[in-house]
Amino acid sequence: MVTYKLGIIGLGTWGKNLVRDFSKYGEVKKCTSNGNSQNIKWLKKNYPNISYVDNKKEIFNDPEIDAVIISTPIRTHYSLVKKSLLAKKHVFVEKPLCSKISEANELLKIAKNNNLLLFVGHIFLFNRILSKLEKIFLKEKITYAYFNWNKFGTFDEDIFLNLLSHDISIMFKLFGKPKKYEVVSSHGYISKCDMFTLNFEFPNNLKCQVHINRYSTKKEKTVTIFTKKNVYLWNDLKLYKNNKKINDFKIIFEAKISPLENECKTFMKKLNEVHKSLDYAILAKDVIQVIKNLK
Repeated sequence: MVTYKLGIIGLGTWGKNLVRDFSKYGEVKKCTSNGNSQNIKWLKKNYPNISYVDNKKEIFNDPEIDAVIISTPIRTHYSLVKKSLLAKKHVFVEKPLCSKISEANELLKIAKNNNLLLFVGHIFLFNRILSKLEKIFLKEKITYAYFNWNKFGTFDEDIFLNLLSHDISIMFKLFGKPKKYEVVSSHGYISKCDMFTLNFEFPNNLKCQVHINRYSTKKEKTVTIFTKKNVYLWNDLKLYKNNKKINDFKIIFEAKISPLENECKTFMKKLNEVHKSLDYAILAKDVIQVIKNLK
């Protein structure tokens, strides 16, 4: 298997995680960021073989770099992805792909015309629990799902693009495309919207509700899914099943590899495919479309 050389843009908390996990499967050659001295110091201390560069052009113009990894604020995604693709680099970008459908269509066209891999990091799709649930639901019919996410922060980003995009990506994977959706309630304190509740309807009478609150002292993300036979609770790397006899949940599966590592591994594997996939970018565009229809 070819060892691909990577350039990473963004060295915040998540960017550091990407440096760590991509270094396991490829060669991270260069990194750049907004210039935070502590982050640069962290890179030089922990990954001395990775060169820090002040200008993104040193990544775009480096003929040895095969792919660009982007972990920056949402407002910068479109521009950075486009510059990377025009430089004939494969791209891994954290969700969302961009902010507009027109931008998504443009990026997909550039990637397709140049046979470039355009990969969007909807990280929950790479939690092994999702694959486990897909197998379960081949045998059990889903009747209702409830997504609940409590956290504090990220007020500087659009809550729909930044957080809801995760839940919609899970829905697409498990339930398909919704036929109807609406905002039930919405409230803002620091920003225009800091918490909301949404209803979704899918074919076969499947209904789903999503509640996200980024003004909470509690940090937890769960997905509760009802089938005709059982109730399942997805909490981080663990999957629980309701035991009706004792009226309690029992753990039935635990993921042994982190979703991020699995995601990075998948991206590197897809770089070796002759025809570069746009599947994750197309899904990302569909997610943006739902969000735009809601707002």
